[in-house]
Amino acid sequence: MRKWLVPMLLLVTSGAVATIPPLREAAIRQWRSIAAPLFQQGEATDARFDAFYTSMVEDLPPQQRAERALELAINRSGGAAEYVIAQAPGWIGSITSTPHLEALVQTAANAPRIETRMAGFEVFLASFGLQKSPQQADQLFARWERDPAQNGPWMMWSLSMLGARGVDRERIYTRLLQATQVEDIAQRKAAVDALARLGGAEVVDPLLGIAASDPSPIVRERAFCGLASSGTLLIAERYQAVPGLLAIAESARSDQQTREYSYQALKEITSLYELPPDPQIWREKLAAVGLLAERD
Repeated sequence: MRKWLVPMLLLVTSGAVATIPPLREAAIRQWRSIAAPLFQQGEATDARFDAFYTSMVEDLPPQQRAERALELAINRSGGAAEYVIAQAPGWIGSITSTPHLEALVQTAANAPRIETRMAGFEVFLASFGLQKSPQQADQLFARWERDPAQNGPWMMWSLSMLGARGVDRERIYTRLLQATQVEDIAQRKAAVDALARLGGAEVVDPLLGIAASDPSPIVRERAFCGLASSGTLLIAERYQAVPGLLAIAESARSDQQTREYSYQALKEITSLYELPPDPQIWREKLAAVGLLAERD
C-alpha cells in the first residue's frame, strides 16, 4: 500500500500548488516522506487573536472563556494576551481558581513574553476576586500582618501582582523589601519571588544584594532566578544586573554554588552560553558588547 500512497500524495500536493511557484518551492523544500522523522527545529503557524478567535471564546461560559483565552496567550497567539488583560477585570465574580486555571496562570507567569505574564497576573487577580485598588491592598496587608508566617507568602504573591499592575507600588515595594530581612527563610524566599514579580529597575539592586549575601542558598537561588528569567523585569532592566552579577562571580567571598548561580544568570540574560566560568573572559566579552557601562 505504501508503494503507491506516497506518490499519490505527491501528485495531489504538487497539483495543488503547481500554479503558485513560491508555495511549490517551499512545499518541495519541506516535504518529508511518511517514514522520515519530524523536523528537529522550526515553528508551526503563528495565529492572530482576531475576530474569529474573539467570537469563539466569547461564546463560552466565563470560566472556559478565561481558560481558553489564556491558553491562546500562552501559545503566543498575537493579541490574545492583550484581550485577557482588557477583559479580566470584568471576570471578577464569574471565574474561580481551579487546578486547571491555576496551572495556566503559573505557565503564563513564566512565559517568555511580558504581556503573557501580565495576562496571567490579571486572571489570577480575577479568579480570587481581587480588585486593583489601594483598598484591596489595605485588606491584603492587614491579613499579612495578622499572621505573617501563615498568610505572608500568599499575601506577598497577591500584592506583587497588584503592584505589577500599577496599584500602590511604592508601599508594596517597601513592605516586600522589609520582608527580605526577616529570620524566617520561607518568608524571605516568598518576598524575593514577590519582588521579582513586582518588577521595575528599583528591584535590581536589592535582588543583587540578596543573591550575594543571604545566608540561605535557597533564597540566594531565587534572587538569581529573579534577576535572570523570572518575574517581570524587562530585558533592559536585567542588563542593569550584569555588572553586579559579574562582581559576585569574581568575589572571594562567594562560594562555588553562588558563583555557579551567577554565571548561569549571566548566560540567561546575555545568551552568551558558550563562555566558560572565567571572570576575565566574561569581563572582556561584556565590555566588548557594552554591558559593563557604569549605571546612572
